Amino acid sequence: MLRQLLQKGFLPRELPPVFNSVSFGNLIFAGTLPAAFIQGNRPEWSQPMHHNLSRVGGLRRRLTIPNPVNFYRLCEVFDANEASILSASSGSPYSHTTPRLNPMSSRAIATQSVDRAVVRAHSRVGARYVLKADIAQFYPSIYTHAVPWAAHTKTVAKQRMKDLNLYGNLLDKELQACQHGQTKGIAIGPDTSLAIAELLLTSVDISLSQQCNILGGVRFIDDMELSFTSLSNAESALIALEARLYEYELQLNSNKTAIEELPSEIESIFVTQLRAFIPATQEGSPASWIDYFNRAFMLAKSNSSEGVLRYTVASLQRVEVTVVAWPMVQSLLWQCIALDPGCLRLVLDIVVLNSHRSNLTIDNDMASLAINSLVEASAPVGHGSEVLWSIWAAMVLEIPLHGHSQTLIAGMEDGCVATLATLAAHAGGVFDAGFSSALWESWLVDECFKQEHWMFAYECYNRGWYAVKIGSTDIGTNAAAMYLKSYGVTFLDPTAASDYVPAFEIDDGTTFTGY
Repeated sequence: MLRQLLQKGFLPRELPPVFNSVSFGNLIFAGTLPAAFIQGNRPEWSQPMHHNLSRVGGLRRRLTIPNPVNFYRLCEVFDANEASILSASSGSPYSHTTPRLNPMSSRAIATQSVDRAVVRAHSRVGARYVLKADIAQFYPSIYTHAVPWAAHTKTVAKQRMKDLNLYGNLLDKELQACQHGQTKGIAIGPDTSLAIAELLLTSVDISLSQQCNILGGVRFIDDMELSFTSLSNAESALIALEARLYEYELQLNSNKTAIEELPSEIESIFVTQLRAFIPATQEGSPASWIDYFNRAFMLAKSNSSEGVLRYTVASLQRVEVTVVAWPMVQSLLWQCIALDPGCLRLVLDIVVLNSHRSNLTIDNDMASLAINSLVEASAPVGHGSEVLWSIWAAMVLEIPLHGHSQTLIAGMEDGCVATLATLAAHAGGVFDAGFSSALWESWLVDECFKQEHWMFAYECYNRGWYAVKIGSTDIGTNAAAMYLKSYGVTFLDPTAASDYVPAFEIDDGTTFTGY
């Protein structure tokens, strides 16, 4: 489990493929670890790195990448207590995001792949009412002390608060160290957080199933739906759910929690309205493509809080475009990223897929206009994921970024953007020769490896970027950083863009993995 978590469960799946931690997992074969890595020694607190992610409807989600030393320690606890943790997070009668170890998955801890509409339909048989509920700010609201409460019961955990023989207390301690001692919130991104989330909510599910008259239910992380034969049963369950969450210092999102009388939709209406209009493979008629995207644009406008355009683009992954339709299809695809920047990853993959399998020519002038426009709109307001994926797209398509775009990027307070941009600048082709950032250089100070922009600082040390500045810091004498470098650990794959083969991960067609 330790190796899998380090290699495939550390970095958020929402980052471009150039970010990976495969070499990090090889530490399990390395020599004696420095003291900072070893359980039994007091953990040193560190600041995690943050990256804000584009979400549907203009909202943002803050991804978190813990310092690798603290994450290693957290994974050691998981590894030593694998059976107990997986057992405690796997007993829910409703969850479809139960954590599973699957060596064949792209992630260390995988979840069951199901069609959400199908499982909802099954759970509603015989029901007259459903309770739909969502937890407000779930991951950022998790109280680390609640982890031992869920793992061992609140009574036992409070009686044995300092007993490190309880794995829940070890998790509590290491989760705090990953975020400089904070007890509120856990990282969004690492696979360990999925297991923690399921550990907490599995105990809630079991309690509800024993206490309430629930006919059926489905839960995907903190998005849940429970079905009932009567309104009174549904109301009682809502009260019980609120009370149980309150014990863990969590609360429901009032905007997404309600009791509904059936019948009620089992999947987003826009999916039903678009599915039948997905163009057929080798469809050469311009009218069919215009009809599909015209319908999608109208539905996106009337369903602004849902991922209409993401579904629209991702649904084309198996559609082979004809040479005749290709110029128009490209223009329609690139329009999507201006309307929903989160589509960029999907648009890039569709364009590259059709180029690879059908030998279609990518219109780089059109792509450059769309990508640079997105950077110029996103960088000034600090929208990190849009800029990060724009840099990645430029690397894959070998498109130079405009000078103004480069200037805006150099002023961004985002460690992921800084790390990828500096890698791209040294590789050449995307950024001008001599590209640098005074802001990013200012992050290179003593203790930089333990501060928020630790990845940028480490890769500067590891790869010789900003050599004079990094040489004046203490990172070269930091035992942990020295150890990682000596064993060839890196969090970047410089060959990723040239070797890139698109791969989609879609669950039920309405929600995209990582989005």
